[in-house]
Amino acid sequence: MTQLSSGGQRAWTMTPVTRQFAMGLAALLLAIVAFHQGLTRMVEWWLEREEYSHGILIPFIAAYLVWQRWNALAAVQPRYRFVGALIAAAGVIFATAGELATLYQPIQYGFLLIFYGVTIAIVGVNGFRKIWAGMLFLIFMLPLPEFFYRNLSAELQLLSSALGVAVIRLFGISVNLQGNVIDLGVYRLQVVDACSGLRYLFPLMSLGFLCGVMFRAPLWQRALVFLSAIPITVFMNSFRIGVIGVLVEYWGPQMAEGFLHDFEGWIVFMACTALLVGEVWLLNAVFGNGTPFRRVFGLEMTHRPVTPAMYW
Repeated sequence: MTQLSSGGQRAWTMTPVTRQFAMGLAALLLAIVAFHQGLTRMVEWWLEREEYSHGILIPFIAAYLVWQRWNALAAVQPRYRFVGALIAAAGVIFATAGELATLYQPIQYGFLLIFYGVTIAIVGVNGFRKIWAGMLFLIFMLPLPEFFYRNLSAELQLLSSALGVAVIRLFGISVNLQGNVIDLGVYRLQVVDACSGLRYLFPLMSLGFLCGVMFRAPLWQRALVFLSAIPITVFMNSFRIGVIGVLVEYWGPQMAEGFLHDFEGWIVFMACTALLVGEVWLLNAVFGNGTPFRRVFGLEMTHRPVTPAMYW
């Protein structure tokens, strides 16, 4: 803002950038009010469903990724802002259709489009390119459509059951698999929805994307890190199911219940995380030409980013 004096009176006027930012913020607040039911439901899923519990952290991490790129964004002269208006309009249509159909996911996806559109309307297409990583990261806070979630969960249950049985047989234990039911003779274990691995897959893919963004390496290595989150999750979840089967065989069904069951899940997720970070370390060791790991993983800042206040 700038302060003007005329005839002994003071007045405040907004700079063009500040005005655009204020208008964009007003548009977002209006969208939040209009589509609050779908957004509230998304937050409830974060708090109630373990596979989406990481979603509450996504906006904060995305904001940090944008802040890291603020120097580059501040130097950009916004261009093609009208594209943002088109994207925001598409988001409004999408969210409104979800509102009329009483479907939460279209509302949530539509709101994200609105957010993208408003952002582009402020910083331009070229500015959006500077902060694409933080913007794209927001996708991981959205729940999957229920029909896709159910089909994916069912397929992962069958795959994890088959691989888990293979692990059990490695220990010389006789076992039979019927669908997603593991028959150990005396005991029968059912691989239910909670054991499909989705509670590992969604947060680990988010972490894989974050590692890929921070990893200062060629694109193919960064893509490999991100995509590897899928097989790591599947095989580690299957290994967990196999280990539970072995423990149940020797020590009884209590090994698959209560605190121990939850603790095993936590250990598996930490192991998945370690494998993902270890993959980054290995790629750097083989292709990094001796670059220190903390630098190649984006843990060192070469300069202090400017603050938003310096830009606005």
